[in-house]
Amino acid sequence: MSDSADLERRYRRLLACYPRAFRHEHEQEMLAVLMTGADEGQERPGLGEAADLFRSAIWMRLRPVVRRSQPTVFWAVRLMYFCAVFKLLGVPILPATRGSGAYPLDVGIGWGVFALLAWTNSRGHHWARVLFAVWVAFHTAALFYDVAHVSASSAPAWTLIASVVFWLVEFAAVVLILSKQSGAYFRHESAQM
Repeated sequence: MSDSADLERRYRRLLACYPRAFRHEHEQEMLAVLMTGADEGQERPGLGEAADLFRSAIWMRLRPVVRRSQPTVFWAVRLMYFCAVFKLLGVPILPATRGSGAYPLDVGIGWGVFALLAWTNSRGHHWARVLFAVWVAFHTAALFYDVAHVSASSAPAWTLIASVVFWLVEFAAVVLILSKQSGAYFRHESAQM
């Protein structure tokens, strides 16, 4: 097999990471550009080139797909991702005590749930909209319980502030996702599936 055929096969393997609809429309063009930019006698894609193709493919699969023409869903999804980042950073929220940090399991589950709910809501899944509302209702009850039962001496003040800010962001996202304007987006996306 020639070097060119090996390189093309390897590029096609990398391009297979992209979503099918995107590949159907752009694969030949991308392959032509990659092959044209390859050095003479090159047998395999460079490490940086392969990493960039893979990163782009992953981002294309995971990115939110909400258009700015749907501002309520667009901003709700952004707020959900903000909550995911907040959890990923491991900022302790109630019921934290002095010197305690976030538990890795709590960070992993919290981050994963917010990221998954943001991703599924951006794709118009009605069940994700309902699940997010239930998730926020659970967090609301937990926050009120923690505020009532955590004394000012056992938890630092910034933990309470962080908990309230986190809850406000969650609440804003759930209000946006359950709004009437968002309902039209979820009905439209469900009809297309």
